[in-house]
Amino acid sequence: MDILKSLVVDLPEDVKKYVMYGDFTRANELIDIYEKRNISDLLRKRLGYERHVMNIIKEEYIYSSEEALKMCCEKIKDFSREELEDLKDERFADWVYIDGKVMFHKRFLNTILAVCPKMASRIIEENKDENAKKKQQLLDNVVNEIIEKGYKSYFIHVKTGIKLNKEVVRKGEKIRVHLPIPKPCKQIKNIKIISTNPSGGFIAPEDCDQRTVYFEKDVEGEEEFTVEYSYENSMEYNNLDASNLSQKQPDFYTDELPPHIVFTPFLRDLANKIVGDETNPIIKARKIYDYITTNVQYSYVRPYAGIVNIPEYAAYNLKGDCGVQALLFITLCRICKIPARWQSGLYVNPYFIGCHDWAQFYIEPYGWVFADLSFGGSAHRKGNTKRWNFYFGNLDPFRMVANSDFQGDFMPSKNFFRVDPYDNQVGEAEYLDRGLSAKEFRSIMKIVDIHEI
Repeated sequence: MDILKSLVVDLPEDVKKYVMYGDFTRANELIDIYEKRNISDLLRKRLGYERHVMNIIKEEYIYSSEEALKMCCEKIKDFSREELEDLKDERFADWVYIDGKVMFHKRFLNTILAVCPKMASRIIEENKDENAKKKQQLLDNVVNEIIEKGYKSYFIHVKTGIKLNKEVVRKGEKIRVHLPIPKPCKQIKNIKIISTNPSGGFIAPEDCDQRTVYFEKDVEGEEEFTVEYSYENSMEYNNLDASNLSQKQPDFYTDELPPHIVFTPFLRDLANKIVGDETNPIIKARKIYDYITTNVQYSYVRPYAGIVNIPEYAAYNLKGDCGVQALLFITLCRICKIPARWQSGLYVNPYFIGCHDWAQFYIEPYGWVFADLSFGGSAHRKGNTKRWNFYFGNLDPFRMVANSDFQGDFMPSKNFFRVDPYDNQVGEAEYLDRGLSAKEFRSIMKIVDIHEI
């Protein structure tokens, strides 16, 4: 989208002050004034985009300090107000100001329970998730087998989609829907689109950067838009040897891609600090991987549409989710002349299905290999060195790849703001006069069958 290019422009000082304070009413009033002035087209677009971001922030940061404290006390033994303040400072509890009051992210508690080590022994486990234990055991077994045998392959059959919420149903009006579907790549083959609802959707070509099935129809009610598909995921083990390199390394996928993959002075300085005088591309990539997995704390964050520069956000704040970490890795690799690119879609195993992002980097003679920063970081936190090393160069076979590039376009294109303008893992919907926000539809993700082949 053209408007995304405006993110390289800063906000006027007075607008920025109100945005930081969370006085979005006053910020919008000031934007009205600026839009009547003789300003550049780029700044005009930037101000318009900021209106969109403020709406996202209000939807994402929904818990007051008192509500957050109560939630923590219900899940963590002997929890105190002082500890909540400490968790804010330690980047475990994401927050912003809204109307001058501290408001916590809607998934702040998930981050604390999942990744804060000092809280682990105090969690009140009312219903222990046995599937979570099985998932971790399965992952360890699969990683071990890939390393030992060199290969692992799974057949995966799922049904995904979205369902409109009752309050946004506009009967008789045309709606346009894009749902992500798998695309062929190094690890994905034998894709079959089994069925769609409604039938007859347009299936994007296999080489589309962000592949979807597209529907356009008149709304009849709280209907579902779904796609059922199967594919095979086959993973071969990559044992990267820094002494086994081709003399000539490629330079594709080493360019900037504004507004996020940008070689800012700050990121150049960080890359230089991490890599130093090293010239071997495998060692350089490993140093970047190690830095991120040992320093950037996993954290649920606002939608990416609400972050001006994602890699800098990760590097400045030393926190971020799977995609934020992956994008920092990609950017630092490109600064260091190592080809790197995005991959994302779903993580699907017999016990779980959900959205996930990771990275690829290219080394001759190995070709495209993988880096999963969040899975690697999780393994490092748990002291699982074998798994930490595995996710530098490798992936497990529990992935569905829908997106092979960041900031890719749909086919056909979407007319209004996407919920995620950079990636697509759940789906997007719009009427002829506006796009639907994330809270206006529910995602559908069902595992039909998964088995080893």
